[in-house]
Amino acid sequence: MISSPVIAVTPVPDQEQESGTFTDGADWLSWWPVPAAIAALLILLWIPDIRLRRPRLRLWSFSPLAGLIFFMTALLGGLFASRIALSLAGGGLAIEQADQAIPPDLRSIVFMMLGNYIGQGVVLLLVPGLILGKARSADPMRSGLSWWKAMAAGTGAMVLFWPLVLASGLLAGIVITLLTGQELPEIAHTTLLQLQQAAENPDIWLILALIMIVLLTPILEELMYRGLLQESIRRMPGLVTETPWIAIALTSIIFAVMHAAVVDQRGLVALIVLSMGFGWIALRTGRLLSCIVMHGLFNLLNLVQVLA
Repeated sequence: MISSPVIAVTPVPDQEQESGTFTDGADWLSWWPVPAAIAALLILLWIPDIRLRRPRLRLWSFSPLAGLIFFMTALLGGLFASRIALSLAGGGLAIEQADQAIPPDLRSIVFMMLGNYIGQGVVLLLVPGLILGKARSADPMRSGLSWWKAMAAGTGAMVLFWPLVLASGLLAGIVITLLTGQELPEIAHTTLLQLQQAAENPDIWLILALIMIVLLTPILEELMYRGLLQESIRRMPGLVTETPWIAIALTSIIFAVMHAAVVDQRGLVALIVLSMGFGWIALRTGRLLSCIVMHGLFNLLNLVQVLA
């Protein structure tokens, strides 16, 4: 498992849940993300520089191809290190029992996540100017925002994109239910489901997992996906002078696909929309800090939503 954001989506109206079915009075309330998402889209269209042709960014000291190589190396480094950490924990990816795969326990998941962070972090530290080194603006007329403005922008972006994420998951769930006839669970992420079960008897492993999901996962993933992958795609020949939304969309699709093992189809749609929000705010502010804050708040909101 690669470290991933946690996602809970609004359940499909009239969908049967473990605690019962929606009442007629509560059913209409589950549709609130749709009008809120329409309002959010109107705000996005109203915000100037929507195409982000002159983003506030750092000046890279390496080529787009090198950025893609660093990205792939970080993925492999994290995967390799997570396997080592899992073996040290004495666990397995899944235990086969009675023809059914049992997911690793929370302790093993924490070791895997920690190993993944270490493996990716080592590679990211080697990327020139990504973490270490003085930041220089690629456009002297559009330097990056200060740290507190970047954090405020990330918080505002989360408020703006939260209904978009929920609405996309809700509508995708309706389509999937209509096409397949399957009843979708309220929680779209298997790791979040494990955390919910572990919260019944909390221990140190639950606390460590929550800390990593809220603090470490956003840092590592945004450095990789927005700092390396999105910028590598955006700076590829032929895309430099075009709209950056191509790079944002491609990065978001890859971001979602990398979580396909732990997120259902409805959650994947929501993750694509969420990731586009990360890419949008990163380009608008010129600071990865903004999308890290947005990512951390998203994970925190999901945890509160399910564990509270």
